[in-house]
Amino acid sequence: MKPGNTPLVELANLAPEGTRLFAKLEWHNPTGSIKDRAAWFMFENARNQGHLPPGTQLIESTSGNTGIGLSRLALINGYPMTICLPANSTEERKQLLRAYGATLVEVDGGPNESIEVAKQLVADGEGFMCYQYGNPGNPESHEFGTALEIIRDWPLDAPPEHAFCAYGTGGTITGTSRGLRKSYPSIRIHSVEEFVHDPISGMRSQDDPFQPPVADLSLVTDRHEVTKPEAIAAVSTTMNLEGHFIGTSSGAIVHAAVNYLDAHGGTAVVLLPDAGWKYLSGDPWQ
Repeated sequence: MKPGNTPLVELANLAPEGTRLFAKLEWHNPTGSIKDRAAWFMFENARNQGHLPPGTQLIESTSGNTGIGLSRLALINGYPMTICLPANSTEERKQLLRAYGATLVEVDGGPNESIEVAKQLVADGEGFMCYQYGNPGNPESHEFGTALEIIRDWPLDAPPEHAFCAYGTGGTITGTSRGLRKSYPSIRIHSVEEFVHDPISGMRSQDDPFQPPVADLSLVTDRHEVTKPEAIAAVSTTMNLEGHFIGTSSGAIVHAAVNYLDAHGGTAVVLLPDAGWKYLSGDPWQ
């Protein structure tokens, strides 16, 4: 099953008066997140380029979702998979990775430390790393997938004025921005980020010392930093008003979009990376 063709729905109860807010529900992908798109592109590109002869060990650094998507592809295609991830990742994500047959290397620290451990495994000759932070297949999956779907499914006569994306690996915001700008040259691109010392799973800050090579931040017109409590509050509000149980990064995006539209008006699309069920053991929902 190829990822994509996820629903674009209106969040009429969340949108401030006089505005329109639409959401791309990315948990409808095969393993429940937007990262299935990048995993598919990177895996297929690697096979087509001859990097994955039978039996090759796949290695990836991830906070969870990309690794889950790659582990699914590795399992159904007969490749062993090793995932380097922060030890504090939620149990749901670890359980899913193991269910898809991955071997986990739990790393003390955050995503940056996991990247270094994965790179060392590759340097030691342990296998092939897709490296989502530097792989062009990551943004390409959104430029030629996510963005085109939004354009195809956009329900209003006038184009969207704003697009809100989480800044994580840089692939989603870069690829989606490139694709949308081809049809909507004046659209404003909003980067939703964590505060550098207040981490939200799957997100990063432009103030982080490491910036992903695939990220083209020249495409960004607006930047929003969201605290974890604000993101969690938006998860609860979205559940209460719309019935969608979204993940923490999705909550951060909703928080930024609703506050911006309340102040400035307009029409917007938000990309909601995943649902909340992968976070139940890690965040205080009640």
